[in-house]
Amino acid sequence: MQPPPPRRRIDPLAVVTLLVAGGLVVAGFHQPQIGMWIVCAALAAGAALRLVLRERDAGSLVVRFRRLDVLIMAGLAITLGVLAAVTPFPSGKG
Repeated sequence: MQPPPPRRRIDPLAVVTLLVAGGLVVAGFHQPQIGMWIVCAALAAGAALRLVLRERDAGSLVVRFRRLDVLIMAGLAITLGVLAAVTPFPSGKG
């Protein structure tokens, strides 16, 4: 009797990438500020996943050292969040 095949795990980077792509679609077609917040949340989630997951479970989120990976993604999320908060967007009504 053969052992069951190993279960395939979803790569966390794929989830983060899909969320970023969704945020870009929202920003491009509907609401730029909301789309930027979605991208910001996706990057923050990626940083949190990299922080809590083991290296073998983090998949493609592992690039360098854990601290550096988290610092870069969290820094991008904070920067984009600040830009989303302070950038004046047209209301679309007019």
